[in-house]
Amino acid sequence: MELILFLISFLLFLLLGIPIALTLGAASLIYILVQKEISLTLLTQTTFAGIASFPLLAIPLFILSGHLMHAGGLTEDLVRFSKVILGHIRGGLGLATILASAVFAAISGSAVATAVAIGTVMIPAMKKQGYDEELSAGVTATASCMGPLIPPSIPFIIYGIITNVSIASLFVAGVLPGLLLGASLMLYMILVARTRGYPRHERATIKEIINVTSQSLPSLAMPVVIVGGIIAGIFTPTEAAGVAVTLALITGFLIHRRLRLKQLPSIILKSGVESSVVLILLGLSEPFAWIVAVEQLPSKITELIVPYSSNPYVFLVLVNIVLLLIGVPIETAPALVIMAPMLAPIAEKMGIDPLHFGVVVCFNLVLGLITPPVGAVLFSICGISGLSLERLTRGISIPFLIAVGVLLTVTFLPPLSTALPNLIFKR
Repeated sequence: MELILFLISFLLFLLLGIPIALTLGAASLIYILVQKEISLTLLTQTTFAGIASFPLLAIPLFILSGHLMHAGGLTEDLVRFSKVILGHIRGGLGLATILASAVFAAISGSAVATAVAIGTVMIPAMKKQGYDEELSAGVTATASCMGPLIPPSIPFIIYGIITNVSIASLFVAGVLPGLLLGASLMLYMILVARTRGYPRHERATIKEIINVTSQSLPSLAMPVVIVGGIIAGIFTPTEAAGVAVTLALITGFLIHRRLRLKQLPSIILKSGVESSVVLILLGLSEPFAWIVAVEQLPSKITELIVPYSSNPYVFLVLVNIVLLLIGVPIETAPALVIMAPMLAPIAEKMGIDPLHFGVVVCFNLVLGLITPPVGAVLFSICGISGLSLERLTRGISIPFLIAVGVLLTVTFLPPLSTALPNLIFKR
């Protein structure tokens, strides 16, 4: 009876449009009040326990580093480097957008940050060169999904904390899927560019390549230091976030000299607001997860599924369908805190590698960021490009299908997620 009331109240609050964090807390409160044997102090204890975690420090630090890098001129360096390397190919600006997104993704860990940083520079540039507006915006939006796949990744941090899976291993597991998404989008851009006759630029001379690369070296070195340090065991993902902030400050103030002291208060405030949204959500998700575990909801769901099929791949297909649908109305972080506690134990019972399952879940929910009507990346790109949501939806349709194709490839080929972690961490 308590479980039914808990689930009904949760769905009702969700349908009423109450913020997800409050929905999780309110549904948990109702359960505790009905279940008279449980003290109300459980709600506060579990909520504070949910945010009293050292790995969670990585979230505000990576968010801060992303804002510092953008303000410090990192984006311009990456774009200039990408143009020099790929500009001579037909459709080179589109390819440069994807490459710059991949590199920025290896620093920020956020799809929205990647979309804003790269889109602000590249969408107007592509428009000026005669690229179709809808295509330019659609490719930029989809390429930003590499942000949460290529390490570091804020969704992987959240998933790792919720499911007790190694965050460092999740970071490494996302590398190949992220690169596969980037390569697939590049192939699409090359084919479209040839069909539509998009311009190409003169091949850069060796001298130009050396000059631009040397100027961009601090920016290009940052992903290597951050990701390489984690893989080499020099520092943890949380410490890597601190290193990222330090490098961003050094690069912005001392190397590029584009970052100003007067910018810091607004950058810190913006980062703090974004971080607080995630942390409040994670805190109030903890009592929700506790109730899910106590009521053995994953086992009950498993009992419903197994009679129809115990095949792990059938389960993964069902998970893909459910999460793609959930990603439409709900953002990535809320969807993770709701679904991960229920689905991860089922996947474990079916013998699915936890790293593989983590990548599949996060990849699914990240695609929700570019799915109408509430995708955060979509709204960001609409603001940058000036396109209506309807026009951007048309432009993103094919890139989105390409991303879904990559997701299915990752789903049915587990080594894409597990090979690198197994090699590096000797799992």
